[in-house]
Amino acid sequence: MKTTIFSLQHFHTSQWSGGSTTQLYIFPATASYAALNFELRISKAKVEVEESTFTALPGIDRKLMILEGEINITHEEHYSKHLKPFDVDEFSGDWKTSAIGTCTDFNVMTKGKKHSELYHISSLATKNYTLKPKKTCKNLFLSATSGTIHLHLMNDNYILETGNLMLIEDLKISSITIKSTNDFGLVVVEMD
Repeated sequence: MKTTIFSLQHFHTSQWSGGSTTQLYIFPATASYAALNFELRISKAKVEVEESTFTALPGIDRKLMILEGEINITHEEHYSKHLKPFDVDEFSGDWKTSAIGTCTDFNVMTKGKKHSELYHISSLATKNYTLKPKKTCKNLFLSATSGTIHLHLMNDNYILETGNLMLIEDLKISSITIKSTNDFGLVVVEMD
C-alpha cells in the first residue's frame, strides 16, 4: 500500500471556454489531457459563464459532482437534470452536453473498463467518521473540500488540508478512521 498527498504546487490550471479547470491527477503520469491518452483524470473546474458547452471527450466516461453553486445540465438527445451541491451526474464524453448556471465541480474521467464511485462525506467537529471503501476498491482518492482532516491508516497518521488530494494505491485495509477538530467535507473516489 502506497500513500501520496498532492497539494497546490502539484496541480495544473488551464482555461476552457466556460471558465478554468485544475488537473489534480492524471494516469499514466506521462499522459496528456489534450491528447486524450489518459486512463484516469481527476480535476476541479469553475464554470464562470451562465451558459456553457462542455468540451467533447470521445471515448471518455465522465462523473461530475457539484461542489458549489447549481447548474441545469443537458445531454442532447438523452436527458436534462438540475444539480446542486454534492449531486453527481454520470455521462459519456461523446454526448453533446451544455449547462446553465455557474458552479465549481469535481470531475472523474475514465477510459476503458475502469469503474469508479464518486461521493461526498461531511461531519461535524469532534465526531469520528469511519470510511469503509468497497472490497473491490484498489485505489482510493480523498479530496478535502473543507476543514483539516486527520486520517489514521494502519499505524500511520496523515493530515489532509483543504484543497489537498490523497491517493492510497493498492488499498489493503477495510476502514479508515477520520477525525477533525472542525467541520469537514471530503470527496471520495473509489477505483476498482
